[in-house]
Amino acid sequence: MAATSQTTIADRRFGKAGGIAVKLAPLWGVFGRAFETEVALRRPFLWLPVAAGTGVVLYLYADRELRFWLIAPAAVSLGVLCGLCAVFAGELSAALRTARVAAPVLDKIRIVTLQGFIEEMDFRRNGARLLLRIHSAEGLAPEQTPFRVRLSMRRTPPFEAGTYVSLKARLLPPARASLPGGYDFARDAWFARLGAVGSGLGRIEVVPSPESPGLAASAMTAIDRGRNALARRIDKIVGGDSGAIAAAMVTGKRDLLSDEAKEVIREAGIFHIITISGVQMTLVAAIFFVGLRRLLALSQTLALSYPIKKWAALFAIAGAIFYDIATGSRVGTERALFMTLIMLTSVVLDRQALTMRNLAIAAALVILIQPEAIMGASFQLSFAAVAALVAVYEARMAGWGRDEPLGKASRPLEGERKRMALETLKPLLRRGPLGLLFATFCATSATASLHGL
Repeated sequence: MAATSQTTIADRRFGKAGGIAVKLAPLWGVFGRAFETEVALRRPFLWLPVAAGTGVVLYLYADRELRFWLIAPAAVSLGVLCGLCAVFAGELSAALRTARVAAPVLDKIRIVTLQGFIEEMDFRRNGARLLLRIHSAEGLAPEQTPFRVRLSMRRTPPFEAGTYVSLKARLLPPARASLPGGYDFARDAWFARLGAVGSGLGRIEVVPSPESPGLAASAMTAIDRGRNALARRIDKIVGGDSGAIAAAMVTGKRDLLSDEAKEVIREAGIFHIITISGVQMTLVAAIFFVGLRRLLALSQTLALSYPIKKWAALFAIAGAIFYDIATGSRVGTERALFMTLIMLTSVVLDRQALTMRNLAIAAALVILIQPEAIMGASFQLSFAAVAALVAVYEARMAGWGRDEPLGKASRPLEGERKRMALETLKPLLRRGPLGLLFATFCATSATASLHGL
C-alpha cells in the first residue's frame, strides 16, 4: 500500500516520469551499491583501456587527420577527467603510430623494374609469395617509391629471404574495403608499410647488393629461412594438407595449404587454429613453465628451499619471446605475447595471474604499441573471450569462498542429498569436464556477436 500511495503521489506531482522514477528506484539502488563495490575494489581502472580504445577507433574512422597540437595537450591536461584523458591518449597513440610508419603508397597501376632485398618468402605448392624491401624503382621518384611491396610468383624461385634481386613487376595500390564496414586491407597495409601489391613478370635476377641490409634485417631473414626449412620438412614427412596444417601450426607458414583446404577451414570457423596466436602462445608458455617446474620439483632440496615456480615463470617468459621471434613476430603473435608476459610476470611478483587488471594492462600495452590491432577480429575475439572467462572465474571463486550454494546463501539446503550433490558438483565445475564445457560456453557466448560481424 505504501509503495502504491508513493507511486500515486508521484504520478500526481510529476506525471508519468515521476512514477517511472519511483519504480526504477530499487534498480538504481542496486547499481549504486555495485558501483561502490567496484570503486572499493579499484575496478574503475579497467575502463581506462576501453576509453583509450575508443580514442583509437575515433581516430581511425575520422575523415581527416587530427592535429597533434590539439590531441597532445588534451591528453596531458585532462588528468582530472581520467576517462577523457584516456580517450585522447588513445587518439594520440594512433596518431603517433600513423606518423611513425608513414611511407609512400602507389597511386595507380604501374609496371616497373624493382631492386631490393627479399625480407620474407612464403613457398606454395606452385609458386611463391615474397615481401620485397625496395632499394630502387625505375620510373618512380624517391618520394613515390613504396617502402616494401608484396609480390606473387607463378614459379618457385631457387632462392630465399635475404637475397638481393632485380625484377619487373606489375604493381597495384592496396585495395580498400569493398563494402562499408568491411575489411580494409589498405589500412593494414599502411601500418605494415606495404605500399603496393602485385605479381612478378618474367625472370628474377640475383644481383650484387649495393649495401648491407643491417644486423636486424639479416637476423629476421635467417629466421625466415629456418621457418621455411622446418615447414618443408614437416610437410614432406606428414604429407598432403595434413602436413601443411601441421607446418602452419608450428611455423606460421600457411601457404602450403591447398585452396580447397583453406576454404573448408574458413567455413568451419577454425582458421585461427592454423594462425600463430593466443592458443599456440599459451601452449608453448605452459610447456616451458610446467615442464621446468616439474623437472626442478624432482629435487627435494630445490623444491623446498628455492622459488622454483618463479624460475619456471622466467624460463617461460624467455621461451615465449623466442617463440614469437621464431614464428615471424606478427601482430597477432605479439598481442598474445603481451598477454602471456603480463601473466607470467604476475607469477614472478607473487601476484594473481588471471585477473581483469592484468587483462586491462595487456590491452593498454597493445593500444600503446599497436593501436591499429584494435580494429582486427583477432584482438576483439581474444580479449572478449578472455574477459568473459576471467569474469566468470572471479565470480565463481568469490561465491565459493563464501561457501554459498550457487549464489543462494539465503535459502538453506533441503536435505543431505542436495548438499552432497553440490559438494560433488563444485570440483567438476572447477577442474573437471563440466568446467571445460562451462568455460567453452562462456567464451563462445562472449564472442558470438563478433562472429556475426
